[in-house]
Amino acid sequence: MTEMLSCGRPDCEVSKTGICIEGHSPLQSCSFFGKSNIDELDVLEYDIAVEDIIEENEIPIEESRIRLPSGENLTIDEVDRFLLYRPVRFVTIIGEFDSGKTTLICSLYEKFLKGNFSGYIFSGSRTLVGFEKKTHHSRVDSGRASPDTTRTSLLDGLRYYHLSLTKHSTDLSSKRIELMISDRAGESYQRARYNSIYIEELIELQKSDYIVILLDGARLAVPFERHNTMSSVRQTLMAFISKGYLSKQSRVQIVTTKIDLLKHIEDSDLLNKLLAEFRTGLLNDFGESLGELIFSDISARDPLNSYPIAHGVDALLDSWCEPTPINYQKMYNDINLTTEFDLLLLRTPTKG
Repeated sequence: MTEMLSCGRPDCEVSKTGICIEGHSPLQSCSFFGKSNIDELDVLEYDIAVEDIIEENEIPIEESRIRLPSGENLTIDEVDRFLLYRPVRFVTIIGEFDSGKTTLICSLYEKFLKGNFSGYIFSGSRTLVGFEKKTHHSRVDSGRASPDTTRTSLLDGLRYYHLSLTKHSTDLSSKRIELMISDRAGESYQRARYNSIYIEELIELQKSDYIVILLDGARLAVPFERHNTMSSVRQTLMAFISKGYLSKQSRVQIVTTKIDLLKHIEDSDLLNKLLAEFRTGLLNDFGESLGELIFSDISARDPLNSYPIAHGVDALLDSWCEPTPINYQKMYNDINLTTEFDLLLLRTPTKG
């Protein structure tokens, strides 16, 4: 059988004439002998061709990446995106500089690091990095002589800590409770108290399911600071109500912080009397304007360990996760309906 002759060079007619165009003899000594024309491209040309194909069908790296949460505190936009997938309970914590806002929040996280707390199981958080940064100075490995919490900067604006909790039970279908707890520098609230124009910047008030106003126990322990400390809370309530940011649908808690500092002061009886009068006055003056106004005492972190960490915070957590219904009925003004179109409104069934 005659061997089929072929050459990789398109201008060679060895298959017809049996003679190599370059004069190789035997024919097998030619480097192109026995190859087809498809192998004609040299290495450089092949690389260019493949490169063109890849570029034409390539998916941009940025578009193909899956974005993962950074773990930092959430911005407003990030919270809004979270709301597209899950319902959230918002807690706004209001307090002036060094009143204990961040320490309160971090004490919750530290309790869940050790296990279940107040009947709830930690089920996750989008802000683990944020929690870790804030709690670092309270740990031995920080090298500090005493536990502390880094303060929130005025430049940070509004941020949120996130906690996902599940009720501690054998019911595997128990739904998660998503808590978003606000964190804003105390100077912002102090400025809003002095000038009500700045209240409009506190957009967290409009979102809140629960508003917690802190009464600084450290300042209450100093006799000449007590009046101003209590007055600041009263003025804050008055400003928020007068601007319409608190109403009969608002749940408000006045929380006295750092009660470990009040435990052994010399005039504790006098202070207790002043606090009782202060709370009664707030109820008389603002109770009817709010859906709920309650009071509690906490010691989020006692350096002397006379109170356990997050003392009293469990009751706060319960109220945020299992709020009692507010018996609020909106009052409508009487409207004189005269036209047939208006009367149609009365005959139209409405839902609940």
